[in-house]
Amino acid sequence: MARAGARDRVTRSDRVLQMLQRNGVRRGVVGGSNRWLWVAVASWGLRRLRRSVGSAPELVYRGELRPGQTFRIDHLPETYGGRRLRVRRR
Repeated sequence: MARAGARDRVTRSDRVLQMLQRNGVRRGVVGGSNRWLWVAVASWGLRRLRRSVGSAPELVYRGELRPGQTFRIDHLPETYGGRRLRVRRR
C-alpha cells in the first residue's frame, strides 16, 4: 500500500506540463506568440486528460470468503494533487 504522503506528490511530468502551460500562457497570450499559445493549449489539454483518467486501481484486499461471510465494497473520493475532483453525474 502506498504511503499517505506519496499520493499527494506532484509527478515530474505534471511539473513539466505545468511549467509549459505557464510559459505558454505568458509568452503566447501575453507575449503574442502563436507557437507558445499552442503549447499552452496542448499542455492544458494533457493535464485535463490526466486528471480525467485518474490513478490506477489499488489492490486493498485479497482473500477467500467462507459460506456465510460478507464484506463491504466502498471507495474513497478521487483526488488529484491533493485536491478533490468534481463528481460527474451520469
